[in-house]
Amino acid sequence: MKKGVIFVLFAMLLLAGCGTIQHEEQQSGDGSRKAEGGEWLKKEGTFIGLADQHTVAVNIDGKETMLQVPPEKRDKYKGIKEYTKVEVKYRKANDGTFQLKDLKKKE
Repeated sequence: MKKGVIFVLFAMLLLAGCGTIQHEEQQSGDGSRKAEGGEWLKKEGTFIGLADQHTVAVNIDGKETMLQVPPEKRDKYKGIKEYTKVEVKYRKANDGTFQLKDLKKKE
């Protein structure tokens, strides 16, 4: 009798955990967490360079800031020279990363 009760409780816990995972996947569509964040900020800074394929470094307010570049814009910023004055539009995502929406050269 005790084994049956323990089995039922274990099965309920196991299924409850699966339900949580399935719910998160439905929210994000593909199983990954969506990076939602605060409002978009627009600031001027100095383009430092590409940190890697999906990250640019920009000096904003005297601090080097790493901005995650959306996949569709990754080739757009490869030709910008270091120490170019730029205007960036970005926000801080829930996971703490900074997400770039747009980067333009200042003239």
